[in-house]
Formats: sequence, C-alpha cells, structure tokens
Amino acid sequence: MLKKIIATLFTRGFVALVNLAILLITSRQLGGDIRGQIGLLILNISIIQVINEIYTGYALVYFIPRYALRTIYNNGLLWSVACIILTTLTLIGLNVYYDVSINKYWIHMAILSFIIIVHSFNGVVILARERIRIYNFLNFFQPALLLLTLIVLIFGFGQRSVYTYIIALYVSFLASLLISGIQMLGIFRSDHTQLPAAGPSMILRKGFFNQLANLSHLLSNRYNFYLLSSSNVLVGIYLNSTSLIESVLLISNSASTLVLTYIANKKDETKSVTVTFLLSKLCFLLSLFCVLVLVLIPSEFFTFLLGKDFSQTKEIMLLLSPGILCISFSTVISHYFSGMGRQRLIANANLAGLITAISTGYFLVNRYQLAGACYTACLSYFVASMIMVVMFMREHRLSVWSLFRMRQDFKVLKEIR
Repeated sequence: MLKKIIATLFTRGFVALVNLAILLITSRQLGGDIRGQIGLLILNISIIQVINEIYTGYALVYFIPRYALRTIYNNGLLWSVACIILTTLTLIGLNVYYDVSINKYWIHMAILSFIIIVHSFNGVVILARERIRIYNFLNFFQPALLLLTLIVLIFGFGQRSVYTYIIALYVSFLASLLISGIQMLGIFRSDHTQLPAAGPSMILRKGFFNQLANLSHLLSNRYNFYLLSSSNVLVGIYLNSTSLIESVLLISNSASTLVLTYIANKKDETKSVTVTFLLSKLCFLLSLFCVLVLVLIPSEFFTFLLGKDFSQTKEIMLLLSPGILCISFSTVISHYFSGMGRQRLIANANLAGLITAISTGYFLVNRYQLAGACYTACLSYFVASMIMVVMFMREHRLSVWSLFRMRQDFKVLKEIR
C-alpha cells in the first residue's frame, strides 16, 4: 500500500504543479483585483457544480454498471439544465446581497457551468466504465491546456483582464469536453446490455448526503470570499494564500483515495481501522513538516513569486495552517466513513463546520479582515474534524494514547499489498 500511496502522490503532484504555475502567472500578470474576481467567479461555478453533482457526481459509479446508461445520462442532462438555471439565479441574488462585483459575468458563469458539468458527468461515466487511462489523461489535460492558453493570451497577445481567464476556461474545457464526448459516443455504441432504468429519486437520495458534505466543506472556507468581497484585492490575497496552503492536503488526499478503495473491498474491519488511524497520523506529521518548512521561508519570497499585491501571503498561510492540519488528520477518517457508507455522518460534521463559519464569520471578518477570515476557517475546520475524529475513536474504543502509537500500526501497514 505504501508504494501505491507514493505513486498516487506523484501523479497528483504533476497536476498540482500545473495549478501552481497557473496561480503564479495569473497573480504576477493580472494582479490582486483580477485574481479576486476570478476567485469569486470560480467559487460560484464550483457551487453550481457541487449542487448539480447530487445527480451527476461520483455516486453514479454505483448505478452505471447496474442500470440503463442512456436513461441515466438523459436524465442527468435534464437535471443539469434545470439545476444550472435555478442555482445561477440564486447566486445572482446572493451576489447582489453581498455586493459582489461579478454579476456582470453571469452569462459566462452559466455557460461555463454547463460545459464543466457535462465534461465532469462524462468523466464519471468513463470512470465507471473503467477507462482509467483516458480518465487520468483528461484530469491532466484540462489544467495543462488552461495554463498553455493563459501563457499565449498574456504573453503573446498582451491580454490582462478577467476575460483572459474566462477565455482560457472556455478553450480548455471545450477541448476536454470534445475528447470526453468522443469517448461517450464509443461507450454508447458498445453498450448493448439490457438493464432496468434507474429512477432519478434513487440516484438523488444516494448523492444528496455526498454533495451536502462537499458543499459544506467548500463553503466552510470559501464563504469568507463573500465577506471579503467589498475588496477584490483582499479576496485575491485570501484566495492565493488558501490555494497555496491547501496544497499541503495533497498528502492526505492521496492516502485517502487508497483508503477508500481498500475499505470498500476488504471485510477485515480491524485492519481497516488500523490502516485508517495510522495514515491519519502520518498525514498529519507530514503536513506539519510542510508547515514548519513554510515558517523558514521569508515573506519576500512569496512577494517575489506572486507580485507586490501579495506581500501578506505567508502571514495568511500560517494563520490558516492550524485548520489545514486538522483537515489533514481528519480527511483519511472521512474517507473511512465514506467507504463504510456513512455519508450522513460526514455531511453532519461538515455542516456543523459550515454553521460555525456562518455564525462567527461576519463578526471576525468585519473586525480583523483577512486574519478574521483565517480564524473563521480554522474554527470551522476544527469543529468538523473533531466530530469525525471523536466519533471514529469512540466507535472503535481508541484511547487518547493511541494517537501517539505508531510502531505497531506501521508493521500492519507494511504487510498490506
């Protein structure tokens, strides 16, 4: 299992490097104000996508091999159109309430949402049909093409506005949609199985708690974007700092994917618990090491990389790091509960975190600005993480001392293939 974790970590690392290059180029060349507007636009698209994936998300992997694919896909497209219209209208109202300056891009928000959602929907079907190679290629191709398009537009044509990023999104996702669409045609042509039709309510019930958990987790930190939206520069600084410090979660996310697969296919609960708890501790320690390295990096380094608008980046990253360390520990445990079919528990924990963010954010952000946003995010992450960790330890009768026991658990991990 250790070899699989390392291989997954390197694979995700390539995509993370591409995303880092996108962040650096857009920060230096577009500035804090435009980065803030981009962040708010992407947040709105992400909210639309998460809500839409109640039907079109990864819960479908269970249904696609068992039910008629054409019925699932056609219903998914209808759901997507209705969901995008209703969610876009809701977000426009929310943007007006918080005086967010991106409503002028609402038509692009809606169209891009549809393109991204259909491409993601295709990706879920491709994954369910076990076409892993093309699935992994698409995951890398889209951000790589986004980066290439940005380089051409910025350095080749001198374009430096929000529309520069919007055009790059159109190019990268339309090209990816074309490739995934061709794959879907092949899947439909080869699909001759006679399977029963899946009722939409079956899929919606299974996907609801998954997406409630994902949306609550997304907004636990990104809700602060709305509170800071009176200044796009502040949003840009907070977005960059959040994106950089969240790269630490690459460690726990890589381990979590394998834990989810292992638990879903094994019946030895004792080993599953041991693997989960040990990996949680290892991910925390590796993430702590990354944060300690960050302490040693001078603030001027981030200003050099990102530009003069982002001189506060290191300070914000350090303020966010306690919350990120909480998440680095609880992410593996969250995937354990997911593998056991306990999505409702995850949703409740993340919802408690979101409620914490909403109830404390207005006061803390108004009083402390960027620092207040960090305090809000950390409180939210701490509450969600503690609920999952305490439930895990209580259910499996793990003592506080088991948090510090490593050697015996590590022997078990080395034996697992």
